[in-house]
Amino acid sequence: MDNNNENPVVPEVVTVDPVQPVEKERKHRSNRLFVPFILILVGVILLFQNLNLVNVHLNWWAAFIFIPVLGSIAAGISAFEKSGKFDAAVRGSLGSVIVVGTVATMLLFGVDWGHYWPLMLIAPGLSGLINGISLADADNHPNAAKWAGLGLWFGLATVILGVGFLAKTMPIPVIENMLFHRWWAIPIIIPGVGAFINALVICIGNGFKANWTVWGFSLIGVAFTATGLFALYNLNWNLLGPIILIAGGLVVLSGLLTRK
Repeated sequence: MDNNNENPVVPEVVTVDPVQPVEKERKHRSNRLFVPFILILVGVILLFQNLNLVNVHLNWWAAFIFIPVLGSIAAGISAFEKSGKFDAAVRGSLGSVIVVGTVATMLLFGVDWGHYWPLMLIAPGLSGLINGISLADADNHPNAAKWAGLGLWFGLATVILGVGFLAKTMPIPVIENMLFHRWWAIPIIIPGVGAFINALVICIGNGFKANWTVWGFSLIGVAFTATGLFALYNLNWNLLGPIILIAGGLVVLSGLLTRK
């Protein structure tokens, strides 16, 4: 008997996605368009300055730093079109646009870094705020989304710190008058309070059962809140370490007892 008829060979079917090559070609074409646009921008800047059409001196070479900015914009748009969500890829691209775009703009206009250096706190802070919006990733990456949400509090604290220093270096009287002595301690407390809030939300979601994520957020909350309070009230810094250790031990102990 011929065994070939009993076990026929099934040919392997290879599927080719026609959309992927089109997307790659479109992305490659858009990347190639960045360079001529930047060259045109540089030419316009030099032309205006040579004809004395503008009173502001611009550093034309800084325009080339906008190439990665345009690339991040294109990457963010592509990621949003692909997922349809404001996910980590879109937020990361937008955060890069803010940070690199701020540096490029400061270099382009040749601003005084002695006055505008707080912008280098505000820009990363805004990036952290945006990347901390983790609701879009909660379905696919729940654990990562919980920890990413902590970045929102750190971003908020960094923005407040940058705005405060900017108000003093500029100066901006409206904001400067609102700053009290040792005001910079508040941005230290904010991530600690945010960590406690995140821990409480997670604990409630788990039916008031503590897990390692809750303990981790609680320990972060203890460390930052205690440090901020010591800075705010100018307490004896030699006491900070022991207090954090005691509070951290109490948090873990309470978590273990609750778990039982």
